[in-house]
Amino acid sequence: MEPNGTGAIRETILVVEDAEPIRRMVISMLLQSGYHCLEAPDGSEALEVLDTHEEPVHLVLTDLLMPNMSGTELAEHLARLRPGLPIVFMSGYTEDPMVVSIGRNRNNFLAKPFTAGALLEKVRQALQELGSGPGAP
Repeated sequence: MEPNGTGAIRETILVVEDAEPIRRMVISMLLQSGYHCLEAPDGSEALEVLDTHEEPVHLVLTDLLMPNMSGTELAEHLARLRPGLPIVFMSGYTEDPMVVSIGRNRNNFLAKPFTAGALLEKVRQALQELGSGPGAP
């Protein structure tokens, strides 16, 4: 983590979203709130980013339904490669069975569309609840 000029710590968030306009919007919201962001258009590229990025990544914010590798497939890989790394899922397809099961079983789901306030609240919650314990990255 690095200082952001105000003495606060900047967590690094990897944003994984196949729709570039949405990815840019999410990154912009996070940057304005002092987070450091990495990005990937799908799960396989997210794994490459995590493999090559030397500094810690504190949270993965991923779309659920993407080409090449879904958000749940990415989460399965991350559970093996980086246990304890918090993941927040997001999706606009709230009727999809996979999305319904994720949204029902986890408090780390964000339905699209969302406001900057909802995004930042979910990120803060995930960082506090999932990332503050032992073994956190």
